Amino acid sequence: MRDDFRQIGRITQREASRSAAILALDENDRILMQLRDNFEGVAAGGKWCLFGGSVEEGEDLTAAACREFHEETGITLMRAEVMPLAKFASSSNPGEVIYVFRTTRRIAVSQIKLGEGAGFAFLTQEQTAQFDVIENVAQMLAKVKLV
Repeated sequence: MRDDFRQIGRITQREASRSAAILALDENDRILMQLRDNFEGVAAGGKWCLFGGSVEEGEDLTAAACREFHEETGITLMRAEVMPLAKFASSSNPGEVIYVFRTTRRIAVSQIKLGEGAGFAFLTQEQTAQFDVIENVAQMLAKVKLV
């Protein structure tokens, strides 16, 4: 796959691991955000982020993003519904690069069956600056055009 991800910030270390996430909007152009569990061992616990997670052995980025989104929201996305958006270094796991896809499908609250996390919300781009969003996710949201 060609690397069509816009790089946000510097990625200075060799990529040791990868995560994939989905940026989804609702019909009002608000961003679907996950409130991370605040349990011991959860990276960035209690902070807001996009739905996503680690790429498994032998899995490509698109498959990982769609799988994680399904596991965490109950929504199945097809490969044709996602496109590369951005990539950046993880602020909590050295050597990890996070790849964010954007989905063309508009998501409604009624479709979500939360499978992971303490909660979720649809936030405007401006509202994300007022919430405790993971630093590198906040930087990405400030730099990408959503609509």
